[in-house]
Amino acid sequence: MWGDRRSVGGGFAGDRGQTPVDFAVGASVFLLTLGFVIVFVPTVFDPFAGAETALPAVSDRVASGLVGDLLVASPVEPAVLSPACTAAYFEGDGGNATLAGAAGCPPGVANDTAEEFGIDDDVLVVVHAMDEPDPIGNASTVAIDTRYGTRVVELRRSTTDPVRVDRGGVSVSQRLVSIEGTQYRLTVWVW
Repeated sequence: MWGDRRSVGGGFAGDRGQTPVDFAVGASVFLLTLGFVIVFVPTVFDPFAGAETALPAVSDRVASGLVGDLLVASPVEPAVLSPACTAAYFEGDGGNATLAGAAGCPPGVANDTAEEFGIDDDVLVVVHAMDEPDPIGNASTVAIDTRYGTRVVELRRSTTDPVRVDRGGVSVSQRLVSIEGTQYRLTVWVW
C-alpha cells in the first residue's frame, strides 16, 4: 500500500479521463454536424423566398389570353386572329378604342395589357416572322385590310419601351398565329 501513489483526487496519477483518440472522435463528430447544419439549414427557407424572375405562368396566361380570347376571330378557331381586332390592339401603345368598338372586338383590346391581365410587371407583345432571330427589334409591319379600311400596323405593343429585355427576370411565351392566312409567331415577354 505504501508503494501506491495516489493523487489528491483519489485515483492514480496515470489515469486520465480522455485520451487523444477520444478527443479526435468527438471533434470530428462535432465538425461533421456543424458542416451539415451550415450546408442544409439555409435550404429549409427556400420555399418561402420570393421569386427573382417573372413566373412562366404569367407570360403564358397573357399569350393564351391574347390568342384565345382578345384577338381571335372566332372562338372555334383559336390562333386565327381577327384583322380588325389585331389592328385595334397594335395601333399605338394604347390601342385604338374606336376601331375596337366599331369592329365588335372583345372588351379590353384597347386597354393596357398589364391591367387587362392583372399584372404588376411590364409586358411586351410582338408578332414577328416565324424565323426571326431577334424579334424585339424586328416586329412585323403589315397592312391589315378591315372593313374600316386598310391599316398599316407595326405588330408591337409594350407597357414600356425597352430597347432590350435582357435585364434579367424575364418570362417568355410564344404562340403561332395566323393573320389573313399568313403565319406569324406571337411572343410575350413579362419582366
